[in-house]
Amino acid sequence: MSKIKCNGVNYRQGYIEVDSQIHGEHINIEIWNVHPDLDISNEQSDVSQLNDSDVIGNTEIELSVEQAELLIKKLSIGINKIKGCS
Repeated sequence: MSKIKCNGVNYRQGYIEVDSQIHGEHINIEIWNVHPDLDISNEQSDVSQLNDSDVIGNTEIELSVEQAELLIKKLSIGINKIKGCS
């Protein structure tokens, strides 16, 4: 699956990958935290091009369908707050 580049806050930049084919009936979320000195703003930059030393953190978590739906709800609430919706 494709990765989502997150580079809006330099010292918390990285990539997120979401996949449903790792553990049956769970959604796998993997996050790569990339060193802030590395510029990943280029449209062509991808996690596959990183050296091991560029990744300063990596986490994977498995969500049940219910947990994934709750995450979607919480993300939607956060988005609405930022956009000024209630």
